[in-house]
Amino acid sequence: MHRILGGRNSRAGRLSAGPPRFARLSAEDSSTADLLHGCPVVTAHGDRIGTVDHLMVDILTHQLRYVVLARRKNEAMVSIPWHALYFDAAQGRLVFYTLY
Repeated sequence: MHRILGGRNSRAGRLSAGPPRFARLSAEDSSTADLLHGCPVVTAHGDRIGTVDHLMVDILTHQLRYVVLARRKNEAMVSIPWHALYFDAAQGRLVFYTLY
């Protein structure tokens, strides 16, 4: 695992000095991350959002929680909850869907 991020204080919802909660997985760290690295991510309407840069895994449950996207050069990175994405195998891309 490449990078460990701090945990959250469950009552206050603030970052704390407690034990780390998330780990960053890069393509060289995991075969799953390698398969998803560079995968395009689009909206339900097909508009491009970015490409997968790395994954964030919950250290306590070992479950994938977020996909972090690389965008254009001067744009901020964006994280999307894993449960809000589905893989479109026919198009080879992840689709971000919302109820709106």
